[in-house]
Amino acid sequence: MSERSQVIYAGRTMRDARLKAGIGSQRELADRTGIAPSIISDLERGRRSMSPNWSKRISEALSAYSTDLTR
Repeated sequence: MSERSQVIYAGRTMRDARLKAGIGSQRELADRTGIAPSIISDLERGRRSMSPNWSKRISEALSAYSTDLTR
């Protein structure tokens, strides 16, 4: 799998985890994590790679393991 495909897959995984956690909007996730909404959007769309810091903060907000978000 190419690096680009991995980033897109991770973004879909993150979106699915957000919705499963009952967080309906990217803005709500941004508010809970302190990460800019534009970054949350870019991560879910596969336009950015997940940093370890963002992964930790998002995982805590979603009650998920960070490795689930970085595939």
